[in-house]
Amino acid sequence: MWTTIQIVLGLFSIGLVFAGDKLSIPFLSDAGMACLGLTSITIGWEAIITRRIVIGRRRHGSRQTYTDLPAILQGIQFNLLGLFLIVVSIMIYKNLNGRELMLQMARHPGLPFILFGALCLMQSVITLIGPHELQDGPRWIVIMNLLISRLLPGIILVLIGLGMTGLGLFEILAPEAFDKLGGGFLEVLYGLR
Repeated sequence: MWTTIQIVLGLFSIGLVFAGDKLSIPFLSDAGMACLGLTSITIGWEAIITRRIVIGRRRHGSRQTYTDLPAILQGIQFNLLGLFLIVVSIMIYKNLNGRELMLQMARHPGLPFILFGALCLMQSVITLIGPHELQDGPRWIVIMNLLISRLLPGIILVLIGLGMTGLGLFEILAPEAFDKLGGGFLEVLYGLR
């Protein structure tokens, strides 16, 4: 059932974008992008509900199977990506000024920092637990996979996630102190000061 819904939505979104481009009807392209966001959301909800997600193909040797907490976190990430695509398509359709949004985020980057930090923390958990395929094979290969492809990137993502989340909270709770300690760099970079 899930696969059928995802295929239908994916093909429909590609068809809308293609038709909008060929017929010069921007509304169809925007609707296609929003439909692509809905496709991403259905993938996310499937992962959350079934607690299982498979990424990649077996034929190409890049298949990764995640279950339980990593699958739920992958589902949340797919949902956030889908919401992002829907919001962008609405902004394009309404001709909203994206530059003004970027300038506002440069003035007060706390919320984007927290969001990026949360995404890094979710990805760190996914990386540390790893797919099931990395847990199969000889013991020494499993240990090398743990050390090289899971532990080191996972620790780096934890540090980045905690740092970004901490910066975001600091900016929200004490914006003047954040600007004095160098947080105003983004405002200078965008010419707001």
